[in-house]
Amino acid sequence: MDNQLADSSSTHSEDRFLPQDGFLFIGELAKLTGTDPKTIRFYERVELISPPRHGRFRTYLASDVRRLKNVLTLRRLGVPIAQIREILEMLGPEEDVLASEKAVSFLKQHLDLLKNRHDEITLQIEKTHTALDSLVA
Repeated sequence: MDNQLADSSSTHSEDRFLPQDGFLFIGELAKLTGTDPKTIRFYERVELISPPRHGRFRTYLASDVRRLKNVLTLRRLGVPIAQIREILEMLGPEEDVLASEKAVSFLKQHLDLLKNRHDEITLQIEKTHTALDSLVA
């Protein structure tokens, strides 16, 4: 697998980024993961992550960091939100998506789907080229 993707979901490495009180605020999480706070809030609204709230503040624990990194990895692979939810339900709280046999099996199916779409798009491109060539000639 792509080393960059594997690095983005390293087990327990996020613990070393947490302050001594054990949590991050949204800005700190955004900086740590290279993600816009609006994106993090979106993932909260669609219930992919659910950090504890303290009044109007959210606090993110190491488990939230790990879960967000799993979500980001899956989104980079083009996995739809509904399917990310299914994959996350398969994972244990300490498990990384690329280390889960069930998740990897799902990702293989996702890859097959992408390959089929690629073949369909390639065929559409060829047909469009043919149609344009006949119009131009």
